[in-house]
Amino acid sequence: MATKKYRPLTTAFNSKRNEAEVRREIDNFLLALNSYPERFASDPCLSFEEYLFSILAADQALKGGPYRVN
Repeated sequence: MATKKYRPLTTAFNSKRNEAEVRREIDNFLLALNSYPERFASDPCLSFEEYLFSILAADQALKGGPYRVN
């Protein structure tokens, strides 16, 4: 029977970068959460998920880098 080998998790490798990405993700989610009712009033067919992803795409375009969700 073969044994599996696991690599240890490195949590502090890019802690500042990860922290900034998490903060950015939280900020975008809160922005979508707060502004969705107004947007839904004008476009009731738009789901929250679609709206959130449109905000994430806009953020990605502004920041010039890919938005990664880990």
